[in-house]
Amino acid sequence: MGLVHDTAIVGLWVPVVVFAHLFAGFWFLKTFLLYDPRPLAALRRKSSSNGKTAKTRISEGDESKEDGTEDIVLTLAKRQSADNAVADDAVEVNKGRTNHGTSGRLSRVPSEMYDDESHEDNSFTKVERVHLQWQKLSCTYNAPAGKIVVLQDIWGHAAPGEMQALLGPSGAGKSTLMDILAQRKSMGNLNGFLLLNGRPATSSFIRKTAYVPQDDNFVATMTVAEVMNFYADIILPKTWTKADRRARVAEVLAAMGLRHKHSTMVGGTLPGGLMLRGLSGGERKRLSIAAGILAAPSVVFLDEPTSGLDSFAALTVMGYLKRMARDSGHVVIASIHQPRSAIWSMFDKVTLLASGRLMFHGARDDLVPWFGHLGYTYDPALHGVASDWALDLVAIGFHKPKRFYGHTITNMEELTRASNEFSGSYTSHSGVMPYAGGSESMIGSKSISQKVQARMNKLVGVCNITGNGSSAAGGADGSNIAAVDSSVGQLEPKDLANLTQVLSKQSKWATGWWRHFASCYGRELLSITRNPADVAGRTMTFAWVAILMGLLYYGMPEDAASIRGRLNLVFNILSFFCLMPYVSMSLYSADKRFYIADASAKLYRPLAYYMAKVAATTPFQVITALVFTFIVYGMAGLRDGGQFIWQNGVISTMLSLIAVQVLHCCAILAPNQDVAFMLSIVWTAIQLLMSNFFITFTEVVFQWLTMLRWVSALYYAFEGLAVAEFGNMTFPCDQGMDQAGLTFLKTLLPKSRFLNMPIVADGLQNPGADCIADTNAALTYYGFNRPFGHTFGILLGYLVITHIITYTIMIIVARREHR
Repeated sequence: MGLVHDTAIVGLWVPVVVFAHLFAGFWFLKTFLLYDPRPLAALRRKSSSNGKTAKTRISEGDESKEDGTEDIVLTLAKRQSADNAVADDAVEVNKGRTNHGTSGRLSRVPSEMYDDESHEDNSFTKVERVHLQWQKLSCTYNAPAGKIVVLQDIWGHAAPGEMQALLGPSGAGKSTLMDILAQRKSMGNLNGFLLLNGRPATSSFIRKTAYVPQDDNFVATMTVAEVMNFYADIILPKTWTKADRRARVAEVLAAMGLRHKHSTMVGGTLPGGLMLRGLSGGERKRLSIAAGILAAPSVVFLDEPTSGLDSFAALTVMGYLKRMARDSGHVVIASIHQPRSAIWSMFDKVTLLASGRLMFHGARDDLVPWFGHLGYTYDPALHGVASDWALDLVAIGFHKPKRFYGHTITNMEELTRASNEFSGSYTSHSGVMPYAGGSESMIGSKSISQKVQARMNKLVGVCNITGNGSSAAGGADGSNIAAVDSSVGQLEPKDLANLTQVLSKQSKWATGWWRHFASCYGRELLSITRNPADVAGRTMTFAWVAILMGLLYYGMPEDAASIRGRLNLVFNILSFFCLMPYVSMSLYSADKRFYIADASAKLYRPLAYYMAKVAATTPFQVITALVFTFIVYGMAGLRDGGQFIWQNGVISTMLSLIAVQVLHCCAILAPNQDVAFMLSIVWTAIQLLMSNFFITFTEVVFQWLTMLRWVSALYYAFEGLAVAEFGNMTFPCDQGMDQAGLTFLKTLLPKSRFLNMPIVADGLQNPGADCIADTNAALTYYGFNRPFGHTFGILLGYLVITHIITYTIMIIVARREHR
């Protein structure tokens, strides 16, 4: 059993161990009380028994009824149970024949189903009513096998107060069309015209829209109120005060029936795999819609809003959307699969796509008559809801028996014929005037002149907007548009350059850089401190591993025999910092998913997000690195002295930050977590092999391989710690070599007559009281002589470069992953 020496720096490692447990315990306790507030509530009730705090106690149930607003789910439930026509979801069939064939009518959902009798037009902000048109939209991709057509010649129109359904079989192009309309599409060859009140939509149009994805992008550890406040601080105008923004949040939560849930956690799967209970599926969907309509967007796009919801929850959500469109003048466009009849009856218009072609666009009640006109009859008893029949009708690629499907479309030729028939009828009889601003596409890639023309159209005005929000063309022949086009063409180069400069200064963000930074910083803090697997869990892991390592090297003697152990410990400390970030790889992958989703919505400035993330996470990473370093340093009894302890802590922390940043970079660059592991392992292998520890660079046969040491942060850190530990240091060696060491030498060199000489053996075991070991020799052996300042500067530069690379890759990946 080895002897315990008194070289351990107890005054260093014991306080750090205590601090680590208190620090982690604080965040664990805070998170626990947030997840389960009952113990804290019981304590508050006990402390308020004297009556001093009774007047400040607020009941959640009372709060939810302050303004007479009650949860719309309960309201709908009561009304649905009272309405037998809706309760059984019955389909009434109009047995009369029309000129275009048999048509069926669904029983409409009574307006009370999506009415809120207590609702008044007291909105904190008004919706700008707009008319949206899209003409000749198309999307293609270039592939080795040829051009792939995703959308072809798509037309449509949406007016304020309308709720439109976007239908189509899988692969019909619904998501692509919605992404183009929402200006979220950046991949592929895009062509066509997107018009807002008769004028070409510019990049600022995205601020008039809201896009509610199928899967939300909320931080599971945030409450409903915190989520809404985050979005309010970013997307509401910078002229609004904090009180204004909070009032708008309260208004929207009340409208969506979530006011009583303001303190409830969103819930879900946390980065790291932990599950957190929170909102139900319907409540999360309503929260997504609430976040989307916070800034009173003119157009709301929803990607399958009923997906994953039960029948009644889906009806509730769609009822909110219907009321929102009708009362506030929003345009609501939702892609939807197989809606129940009650939901189907809520839609005003329908767009039906198939294989990238437009099959129908118009009033919902005109869908069946149109296809009846083409010879495709609808039998409610056989086909069910009209929406299901329409989807079955345009789906091709599989066998459709006539006894089940009747007369239906079975091949691409019939589908193309039906699509061409509708396109011709729509453009000639619907009263839609094709855009007269030129033949060039106004979506997709634009030249500078096209962008300026689009902005000019917006500034000068192609159409006059009447007081009720409807558009009136300046001339039947589009003379206003032609005049604008002519004015742009007559601009001098100098004027064009000045105009471009003025337009470029117009911010596409509702708020400033600092507001984006502060909001993202606050969200990041909530995310990492409330996740037990992040700050608290990582601190405890680092502390316990440090204690284990410290016990292995506890109290190393201050003699020459400890040089090998000290050198190994220095390298093990640095190796730990290269390997431990792998434990948190899932956290880095989750960060990528969050950012990609937010970047697609152009929610905030990328640099503000990145700087906020660095500012929020770096202090905690520094704390955990110092906790590990100081515990091991103190328990092992490395070189005493404040200067050397500080140098060891700084260099170890720098390597830890670099390793974390490189793994974060790999997580962003890689398409999935497995590839991220592979890329990270390549970097880690270079760090270890090129550290100059396992083999010195002078011993390498292929010297060109040693060039890799310049990208090994571990090499620089190893040199820095070695210099701090052994620089100008001497250890006594008067104890000489022990018998085990002498036996090892004799066994290693069995034919050495020199070692078998008694005088040599005695000299090795009893070198004398004045024997010292100069550790500078070890530094010379490894070729280490760089001062601390130079090492710190190199590591700092390495860290800055990794941040720049990570940020650049983040921007590139976000653009590449845009839909």
